[in-house]
Amino acid sequence: MATVHIPAHWRDLAGGRATIEVPGGTLQRVLDGIAREAPALGAVLSDGATLRGEVAIAIDSEVTENDPLEPVREGAEIFLIPAIAGGAA
Repeated sequence: MATVHIPAHWRDLAGGRATIEVPGGTLQRVLDGIAREAPALGAVLSDGATLRGEVAIAIDSEVTENDPLEPVREGAEIFLIPAIAGGAA
């Protein structure tokens, strides 16, 4: 299993949970696991076939290329990183 860490502002989409345990193997399996465990969060992350461009994912603190075939080892720590916008105009 892999541990997915959920940012505070998305926790309501995951039933208030800060983490979710999902099967690893590949990034796609992780995303599928998130969609099963927390469907509302899964919808924010993916349109069903593709990871949304405004979301980055780090596996064991290393930002990925969001390749669905990216390997995810047993016991991996997955961090969801939402896009941040704003600043001075």
